[in-house]
Amino acid sequence: MIKCKKHLENICRTRLELISRQGYLRLDLNENVDGLPEKFVQETLQSLDSDYLAAYPSGCKTLIEKIAAFEQIDQNNICLTNGSDCVIKYIFESYVSTGDVVLFTDPTFAMYQVYSKMFDAQAISVPYGPDFTLPWEKFLSQINDKTRIAVLINPNNPTGTIIEQQKLKNFIEKCSENGTLAVIDEAYFHFSGQTVIKWVARFSNLIVIRTFSKLLGLAALRIGYAAASGDIINNLIKVKPTFDVNGVAVRFAERLIDNPHIIDEQVQKFREGKEYLKNELNRIGVDFKSGYVNCVLIHCPEKQEEVITNLKHKNILVQGGHGHPLFKDYIRVSVGSKQSMAKFIEAFEDEYHSL
Repeated sequence: MIKCKKHLENICRTRLELISRQGYLRLDLNENVDGLPEKFVQETLQSLDSDYLAAYPSGCKTLIEKIAAFEQIDQNNICLTNGSDCVIKYIFESYVSTGDVVLFTDPTFAMYQVYSKMFDAQAISVPYGPDFTLPWEKFLSQINDKTRIAVLINPNNPTGTIIEQQKLKNFIEKCSENGTLAVIDEAYFHFSGQTVIKWVARFSNLIVIRTFSKLLGLAALRIGYAAASGDIINNLIKVKPTFDVNGVAVRFAERLIDNPHIIDEQVQKFREGKEYLKNELNRIGVDFKSGYVNCVLIHCPEKQEEVITNLKHKNILVQGGHGHPLFKDYIRVSVGSKQSMAKFIEAFEDEYHSL
């Protein structure tokens, strides 16, 4: 057998289940639970024809211009990618060499750990406390002239916690003093309303990561982007495939930005669903943590796997554990509309009372 690179031999990747999730209430992967309005989807699909599909994507420049105008940043500060996951990989490909130090929190998005191993970097993580708080000074103290990249997801999944803007400014400045790339992953920013994307014009060492896979309901199309200084964007472009963003994704993203009322409606629907879910969990008398992301952590002591399995039998998918001791007694439930949350509560309440 021809072996892979030696440092890749011990990387263990979880294979996603190959079963269809259609027909289930999808509360397990922090997607947009209810999807975009069907009228919008159908009209966008009808705007495509065989000629459009037969050609290599040509709308990327237009989409970049629309994103830049929408976010009020320069179009040269944007790099489109095949989902935000690809942004992370391009950052590692552009900036991380064997032995470089990468700093992040624990827990955080698992791909930061995976890419650290993939690129033979030295990963350093600072754990959240039992109360889901990040020891901020300890985190900052880990940034030094050996730190190549330092990462914060804000708000963070799965803790649901958020870091205020003054601390983020201190973080970026500490990174700048040490020649460190500051990465702020804003995959969940729609759910908190807090962003630092305009700061890319002020800080030459900052990268902000965005995705269309969460609130914006395009997870299946895989589209995201990086916002950063022109120099960083040029370096990310160096490692991109020629066409890594597909044209259908571009068309949907363009039309979403052209219809900001749909984005506002998605935010409102999420807020109503989350408020309903929190009120119902309080009524039932179950402990939970809601945070600033599009999920709620519900305490199911010693019955986590049983609840997950029984809900699946009722065509409701939820997640639990993350293999992390902080969450060993919790299930994670993605938040959707009030109607979707009512379906979940009806099924969950029966399970909870049987615990």
